[in-house]
Amino acid sequence: MKHEPCLAYADGEGRVWDFPDIEPAFRTGRRFVRVDPEELMPLPYGSYLFSLPGRYPVFYNRRNGDFNHIEVSYRGDEICAASAFLSSAYLRTYLPAYITKEDAPVLPLWAYAGLVVIDGEFFVPGVRVDEDPRSDPAIHENDDELRPAIAAEKKRLPENRLVRQLSRCATGYRCLCARNFFLGRYEAPVPTTIACNARCVGCLSQQEDGAPFPASQPRLDFSPAPEEIAQVILRHFSRVERAVASFGQGCEGEPLLRAADLAAAVRMVRESTEGGTININTNGSRPEGVAALIDAGIDSIRISLNSPTPEYYARYHRPVNYSFDDVLRSLDAALNAGIFVSINLFFLPGFTDSEAEVEALRGFLGRFPVNMIQTRNLNLDPDYYFDMIGFRDSESCGVLDLLRLLREIRPDMRLGYYNPPKETFRAVQEIS
Repeated sequence: MKHEPCLAYADGEGRVWDFPDIEPAFRTGRRFVRVDPEELMPLPYGSYLFSLPGRYPVFYNRRNGDFNHIEVSYRGDEICAASAFLSSAYLRTYLPAYITKEDAPVLPLWAYAGLVVIDGEFFVPGVRVDEDPRSDPAIHENDDELRPAIAAEKKRLPENRLVRQLSRCATGYRCLCARNFFLGRYEAPVPTTIACNARCVGCLSQQEDGAPFPASQPRLDFSPAPEEIAQVILRHFSRVERAVASFGQGCEGEPLLRAADLAAAVRMVRESTEGGTININTNGSRPEGVAALIDAGIDSIRISLNSPTPEYYARYHRPVNYSFDDVLRSLDAALNAGIFVSINLFFLPGFTDSEAEVEALRGFLGRFPVNMIQTRNLNLDPDYYFDMIGFRDSESCGVLDLLRLLREIRPDMRLGYYNPPKETFRAVQEIS
């Protein structure tokens, strides 16, 4: 028989413990809520635990019917809140509940989920949104296989700088997508672009001087030639069934800024093969660049959004020399051309599922019938995000209810996590 959830907390050394007989709480937006055991799942394999410095855990006080916080353990030691970062293909449904001290640091670029303990095991509020086998962390526990594969590809294409870049990504930064190229499977990343025309608050590869957290990894520092790009894509397509190659990675800027070069590379690939899926992950800032790439032969596009509203979009993405209207024009161009169109929607509980955002998303999907929403956790301190965009807190329906609503209003639209191969474009993935 499963017992009740207990509060999870971290000690001064970052170890996570449970506080017996204290009912934990979660957060949605800026609001504390009680934990519903029916919305919990065991901590997925490959997830991480984090302590949240300068933040005291919040619990639900049954006697008073309100929420309080704890500052010390039952031994009298000062404690802090704890959280989980879920492995890929899982979407968090609630945030960790805490109050923040005045001197607390801004949290680094991770997606923080609530965490509780039941019978000595960790549980989280989350749901699996993609059953694709590439989500299994175990397939990346193969360094002994990876090293000779990298050496072989470097020998095969010794002058290709992009291959050398991907080798650094696969080893130094442990990029799971980069490992796919060398191991001959799934989706291969194709980073190409140094510059960017957005200044996203949560940019993974470049943060302004004075930012309260560092970038997650260095940005690409050279511009591979079209020939180098085509070589990498053709190599991947030559040995992978249902292969995908994607421009627009976390280690680069905005690929549409090199649309002409990328189009040249795509034409080289398409002169050799019609196989494989060529995808671009982009901010959609240059509709003319999108059109050029479609003409060259790309198969799919994924456009990132934190919100379907112009105000919140601009405050997070902070566009330079483009507007939200340009993004909408890019969506129009892609949909009218008939390629597979996804939006990469950054989910944050209490924001994405808030009443105003849900209504805006419903209207957006009515105007732009995209083929897929990639439901991705937003990697950012939630309070920093709310402050930066000027979020007006409102009632929320809950992330699970939002997913159900999306399935109801667009049963033909896929919900998932990964860029699909074109062989499956017509398939609709069900969310349990």
